[in-house]
Amino acid sequence: MSSRAAGTPYLTQTLAKGLEVLEALSAHRDTSLTELGGGLRMSAPTLFRILATLVALGYAEKLESGRYRATLKTWAMGAQVLQRLNLREVARPHLEALCAAAEEAPHLAVREGADVVIIDRLEAPHPVRVETYLGQKAPAFCSAIGKAILAHENAAIQAQVLAPPLPRFTPETMSDPAQLRRELAQVRTRGYAINQEEWRRGVCAVAVPILGPGGSAVAAVSLTMPTERFQRGALERRFLPALRHAAASVSRALGGPAP
Repeated sequence: MSSRAAGTPYLTQTLAKGLEVLEALSAHRDTSLTELGGGLRMSAPTLFRILATLVALGYAEKLESGRYRATLKTWAMGAQVLQRLNLREVARPHLEALCAAAEEAPHLAVREGADVVIIDRLEAPHPVRVETYLGQKAPAFCSAIGKAILAHENAAIQAQVLAPPLPRFTPETMSDPAQLRRELAQVRTRGYAINQEEWRRGVCAVAVPILGPGGSAVAAVSLTMPTERFQRGALERRFLPALRHAAASVSRALGGPAP
């Protein structure tokens, strides 16, 4: 552990040691307990427990030879962070164009566990608006942005997010996992998701996923508005064409396919 880290207030020693082991693993193609112990100032039992934990959590792998190596999980985490850091900058001009074309409030959000988090937004050019804020979270299963992202997740992640019991926020909230899975399949087929007062009374939204290089949904973009402005004619003529164009533009800028 570095001397700078050792002097940091509130340092969690166990976590610091675990990260130190992970950094050491990442510097080798593979390595043994003895080799790791030679470069780290910690006891063999402590090192063994940390390695066992890293293996159990998927950050390391124990080979048949008994040696250890880091997995790609840390690389995947870093890639997600990199995408998220670039995402807002890449998406902003397309959000501005979307706002101008649709005349409703665009939101950019990413999934974080069972929720989605707003990472950028613009105000609608109307006196009556839906109040939202940067960093706001919404349940993924009953928000348009959440459903747009979940529709492109694998079955295991969908099962985690849709695990019962799911809360009912309004009379319109869909809380049956089987019904939600059917809706997610429809969302993936048609390319967009809708929320009609499922999370908040008086609020509706439509969302389209943003796809990364592997074709997975790294985020989604939505238009959120009061229920009285959410009309089928406007949805088909104005909202969806503008949303699809914005999502496709951001997806291509990130190296992904158009949704």
